[in-house]
Amino acid sequence: MQKKLEQFYRNLDARYGQGNLEQVERFLLQHVQKAQNNPEEMDELIAGYNELGSLYRGISRFAESIVMFQYAQELVCEKLGRNSMQYATVLNNMAGTYRLKGEYETAIRLFEESLDIYRQCGVENNETFASVLNNIALVYRETGQVSKAITYLEEALKLIAIIPECRQELAITYHNLAALYMAAEDREKAMDYVNRAMFVFEQCAEEENVHYAAGLNSLAAFLYAQGDNDTALRLYQKSARYTKRFFGENLEYGVTFRNMYWVYEKLGKRKEAIQSLEKAKQIFEKLLGAEHERTCAISDDLKRLKEVRQV
Repeated sequence: MQKKLEQFYRNLDARYGQGNLEQVERFLLQHVQKAQNNPEEMDELIAGYNELGSLYRGISRFAESIVMFQYAQELVCEKLGRNSMQYATVLNNMAGTYRLKGEYETAIRLFEESLDIYRQCGVENNETFASVLNNIALVYRETGQVSKAITYLEEALKLIAIIPECRQELAITYHNLAALYMAAEDREKAMDYVNRAMFVFEQCAEEENVHYAAGLNSLAAFLYAQGDNDTALRLYQKSARYTKRFFGENLEYGVTFRNMYWVYEKLGKRKEAIQSLEKAKQIFEKLLGAEHERTCAISDDLKRLKEVRQV
């Protein structure tokens, strides 16, 4: 059974490495269909649903992501119960999707439930526990509760800093702390953590670098605030390439183009600013809808920019 799962993950990693997300989705759907027809392959089915949930979350298909995690949740509950580590992992994954959807109360509730289960299982000193702390911190950051977020992240950092094999998780934690200290207007600490994050990201193998784009975005935002617009633009462009490679044109890809618009404006490059904003609008309309407040904000900026250009 374990060998089957190991082979499944090797095959999945190979497909992700090719950068073709449609091929990844086909592979996972075929895997799930095959496992559904064999009662002895429940572990394989759970793994398939979990990975589909993660894939759909990464490409901003949030409703489908939640459905897949719910399927995994039901199967884990049936096999291992609600107090198992695997159940906690599914809750953590599902909470991540709710966070990206902006349903923060649900996300926090699921993250906290996941932490409680890990505590009951006696696993408070490993990378899995630290990952949930990292995720809760993101919610608090996005809801403006910066000091709470920093507290959770500093706790996570203490756990993973001493685990050699957790390079990617360490880089993510550094990156998240950089963003928080930027929000707290502590630029010295922010830059320190940005540099730490980039150093660790660049040591990771290529296939591990799915979060590298987020680190580039943080560094670009910091440099933009410092007035180094040319370097910020190069980092945003690099971030966009990495995001598209691993996740396609997802919401984060659109956000990066929105960020590039601000830089182009500062540089006085109106044509490029309009092109970046049009790309961001296209992605936001596709993923969130034309009437969503974030899409409308981009449309307003685009209208203003075009009017200024005509004048």
